[in-house]
Amino acid sequence: MAESVDVEVANARGRMSEMDGYPHHWVGPFPTPGTPAGADPTDSPGAFGAALAELALTIKRQGAGTDDDGKALAVIAEGAVSAIGGAQHAAVVVLTAAGQLEAPAAHGDLPALILQLQNEIGEGPTLDAVTQTGQIVLRDVHTDTRWPAFTAGARQWGVRSILCTPLAVQDEVFGSLSLLSTQPDAFDSESAVLAAVFAAHATLALSGVRQVRHLNAKADSRDIIGQAKGILMERHKLTSAQAFQTLIRLSQNHNIKLRALCEQLTSTSELPGD
Repeated sequence: MAESVDVEVANARGRMSEMDGYPHHWVGPFPTPGTPAGADPTDSPGAFGAALAELALTIKRQGAGTDDDGKALAVIAEGAVSAIGGAQHAAVVVLTAAGQLEAPAAHGDLPALILQLQNEIGEGPTLDAVTQTGQIVLRDVHTDTRWPAFTAGARQWGVRSILCTPLAVQDEVFGSLSLLSTQPDAFDSESAVLAAVFAAHATLALSGVRQVRHLNAKADSRDIIGQAKGILMERHKLTSAQAFQTLIRLSQNHNIKLRALCEQLTSTSELPGD
């Protein structure tokens, strides 16, 4: 029995590694809630939570400090289809500054079509999901009346069910984990709960990536400012505090951001007005 479990563990790790290209260390496949009598004990709510925690940590380890979120977001989209019952297609969706839906990562062909449709007509479940913290379930596009233009257009691609779960920390929404199915009423209450749990872990991972990048950006800014101060201190025999105040004053007088001013000084040795 122990040997068969070990084989299953190895197979599960292999499946996850093939899916997202990352090494996985969790001890089983994605389980579902509810463990029938005699079933493998890894098929439990606690084990499902452990799987999601492993996925979140993987995203944080691999995504933090990179130039883009592409690979981390791909893990979220593909993992959601693997883990959540009823899901055939998935996308991590964000809202651009221009108010357009954009999917940095998607699994399957339907998400791009569905997002483009909502961008063109200005309505739909995903548009609503990226502006609120509540989960949205569209059970059947043939009978739902909330977005008539959207449901009429979505039928041409065979879309029947959609589940949108905001990626949010308190009241701040990062985006939406949007799941699609060609089957009507594909997402039951269990799917909705698992999607919410999965989205929560994904949000934590994305928040970690953003936090690391923010700290890296701050460190870069401090380095540039330090170099600019050094130039002024050497050139004008100023103290560190005097050099910094000079940079602040020039930034305000010329309406230039402090970092941009310092970058100009370090790259050209010139300041505005020189």
